[in-house]
Amino acid sequence: MKKLFFAALSLVSNFSKYQDESKDIKGMEIEKNSDFIISGTYENVNNFYGLNVTNTGTEDYFYTFELDDYGKVYKSGTEVSFDQIKEGDKLRVHYDGSVSLVFPPKLNNVTKIEILDEDNKEIEENNEENKEEK
Repeated sequence: MKKLFFAALSLVSNFSKYQDESKDIKGMEIEKNSDFIISGTYENVNNFYGLNVTNTGTEDYFYTFELDDYGKVYKSGTEVSFDQIKEGDKLRVHYDGSVSLVFPPKLNNVTKIEILDEDNKEIEENNEENKEEK
């Protein structure tokens, strides 16, 4: 009976104990310890700089953002200045999950921005996991 209930619940909630554990979060928003993370490309759209998110299920989204007072920018595990973010960079943005309903929409309370390279994406993820374990 428990297995039947789990199977029915899995179908309704799109949950499975065999979930894909891949590290690719392109176009997805995930929550980890009340910290929301969204990834995309830093671009200029209609004279606004922000995060262009390619959503695999529906349409693309564009968000502006700025760091909060304690926010930091990282590249290859090293802290860098916000000025080092360039158009076309792949970013992973950590924020509180709220979005201001202005044009264009703005991610609120951005606490961390990671500049990703295709070559070092896996390295940054491993560095982050090691820091959290300590």
